[in-house]
Amino acid sequence: MNRRRGAGGRNALGVVLIALALVVLGGLAGAALWLRPPPTDATTLCRTDAPLAAHTIVLVDSTDRLEARHRRKLRAVLAQERARLSQYDRLTIMRINVRRPQEPSILFSQCLPRPPEQTNPLFENARMVQATWDEEFAQALESALRSAGSGGPQRASPIIAALRAVAADPEFGAEIQQRRLVLVSDLLEHNPQGFSLYVPDANYTDWRASSPNGPPDLSRVDLRVVPIDRPDHAERQAYASEHFWPAFFDAADVQTVSMDPAP
Repeated sequence: MNRRRGAGGRNALGVVLIALALVVLGGLAGAALWLRPPPTDATTLCRTDAPLAAHTIVLVDSTDRLEARHRRKLRAVLAQERARLSQYDRLTIMRINVRRPQEPSILFSQCLPRPPEQTNPLFENARMVQATWDEEFAQALESALRSAGSGGPQRASPIIAALRAVAADPEFGAEIQQRRLVLVSDLLEHNPQGFSLYVPDANYTDWRASSPNGPPDLSRVDLRVVPIDRPDHAERQAYASEHFWPAFFDAADVQTVSMDPAP
């Protein structure tokens, strides 16, 4: 009688232990699935199962040499923009291309991966992914700084053509909820065969008369302007900043405009 009772108790205990094991295993499986990373593009690291939520483009105007103080500013700006990113936000670094104004050179374009502490080592080597992202971002930064610090003035400064290319970029489309454009430039648009802000009193009306296509569509874009000072052209820059660019950005329907102080 006591032996039967003892055997029954052991059986009940075994059932309880098995049930607990199943609960624990189920919880671990659920946690593993919850921590499983979403599918991403191998090149951009952007999610392929959801639309892009935010995209920041940093457009660097290196058509004239950037001095050491300008390069320090550029480094700081890129670090600030990188720090603003949330998971899977995209950051692109472009450089104005004088030879092909409608095709800015892309130095870097990737989404920020999940931080290692929020990943599951069963599915991804997050530290390696983050290290690779940081390395490629650093390489793009150094490339931008090298190009900005070498050579002399170029024959043109097609800022508007580069802005038009950004506005037309399908990767920067209006369906993206948060679009941010950071323009690092001396703001001295110059086309040897057309409009130039080096011409005294050149204004938006003059440019509009020479540009049948009008300004690019930058609606729902937040714009940050990082001016590069040119002491030899301070008056031209002041005039352009006060008279030309406000009218241009207004016509382009920019959502918000902020301007950094000059270095």
